[in-house]
Amino acid sequence: MNEGSFNARRGRWGQDRRLEFIDSRLYWDGRVNRSSLTDFFGISVPQASADLAEYQARAPGNVSYDRSERTYVTTPDFKPILVDSTSGRYLAELYALTTGTIPPDISFVGKGPLTAIVKHPTRLVPAELLRAVLRAIDIGEGLDITYQSMSRPEPSRRVVSPRALSYDGFRWHLRAFCHKREEFADFVFARVLEHRVAAAPTAVPEIDEEWERFLTVEIGPHPGLSPGQRKAIELDYGMVDGRLEIRTRQCLAYYLLRRLGLHRSTDALPPNEQQVALLNRQDLTPFLPYI
Repeated sequence: MNEGSFNARRGRWGQDRRLEFIDSRLYWDGRVNRSSLTDFFGISVPQASADLAEYQARAPGNVSYDRSERTYVTTPDFKPILVDSTSGRYLAELYALTTGTIPPDISFVGKGPLTAIVKHPTRLVPAELLRAVLRAIDIGEGLDITYQSMSRPEPSRRVVSPRALSYDGFRWHLRAFCHKREEFADFVFARVLEHRVAAAPTAVPEIDEEWERFLTVEIGPHPGLSPGQRKAIELDYGMVDGRLEIRTRQCLAYYLLRRLGLHRSTDALPPNEQQVALLNRQDLTPFLPYI
């Protein structure tokens, strides 16, 4: 898609979207001007002026005009009125921009800071497979797949009824009822070697209990750390009174614990290597016997 097409598309975005853009640039960059709007949305200068006037009417006292710089800047009393004031969305967009997942044309992040991302090996999700899975979830279709499990030396065929998607922090999974094993299970997309629409599957259980059941994982600083180190871990994870509660679906709990290094006993590891501890292991054992 060429630049003209992008501008034509953005020009059709309504004023509410442009006001959100103004609010975002002011909050994160501290400034915005007419050219920011005309360049991004492909609108006229009078329209940009009208949008800025509308923003000032909705948020009086948020901005002042710097005549020397010809730009609107935030005042000491600035408070965002339309955008998420936490860092999560900004950093998610910055990550997506830096990795090339989204183009600059659709992100409100401006110039942004110099950013580097640790590259991980790519876990592929073939587009045709994803389309087939999305369709199967939508209309209740079955898929006949050839799957390479890590528990078997050779791939095997099975019919699955896709139910949902999940992401473990590194790779995408298909949550589906496996008619071969007669249970719900996770299938790594990249290990699906072949797929095709299956004949109408046998009855699928209405409830996937491990998907529907939520568990609370409680973590805290490793007790062997020094007071200063424990405080650093508390700040790093946003803990309150030395603990953090993380709510997760039962079927995703293993992936969460693995990322934290808590999916198995950590007693033999030194505190500076295993910096967090699982505080409610006994509560979780009935649902997660592997821990």
